[in-house]
Amino acid sequence: MHYLLFYEVGEDYLLRRAKFRQEHLRRAWRASARGELVLGGALADPVDRAVLLFKGSSPEVAEKFARADPYVTHGLVERWYVREWTTVAGEDAATPIPPETGAKPAAKQPGIEAGWEGKGPILRLWKARSTAEEMGKYVQYVTTKVFPALGAIEGHRGAYLLRRALGGATELVVLTLWQSMEAVRRFAGAHAEKAVVEPEARAMLTSFDDSVTHFEIVHSPESKQGK
Repeated sequence: MHYLLFYEVGEDYLLRRAKFRQEHLRRAWRASARGELVLGGALADPVDRAVLLFKGSSPEVAEKFARADPYVTHGLVERWYVREWTTVAGEDAATPIPPETGAKPAAKQPGIEAGWEGKGPILRLWKARSTAEEMGKYVQYVTTKVFPALGAIEGHRGAYLLRRALGGATELVVLTLWQSMEAVRRFAGAHAEKAVVEPEARAMLTSFDDSVTHFEIVHSPESKQGK
């Protein structure tokens, strides 16, 4: 996915920039070498904003850059924010939509053979991160609102919420079980690989994946008992 990092700079930005510019540029080019930063630069006439385009699985790739950027830490940037950019045209578009049909190409998922849909039940995996303070609220929200709502969808077969401490944060993994990809689409819509994250949940998370991974379940305790 693509993410735009917006900087709103102060009136003295051009006067103060020289002292911190080389470190800013070093960080920017390192991010580019890692395949994270695609383009970046200040807007002209007037120079009151800058825009940086990032590529990654979550907005954390842009947020992490901003938090460590000397322009931000030394107050040259008065405000910054990140917006997901749904790119649909061009060679590097994250979700290309051809003009002939307007249909989104099927997402390719590593490890899944062609023609796998419809062969068996599906596990849907999604990851996010939260703080220790917000974790309890998120658990309550998911277990009292989200999971009960999923249970009302035809073809839903259960859900798990997992967590672990990771680098001072809490990583969350949500696993939902479905009878088929058709059942998944009853919940997620036509673009089933797109994560469904309600605004209430977003407020409790520090970062989250914008896409999910689907697995065909080839064996489980239930399937063994059914033999």
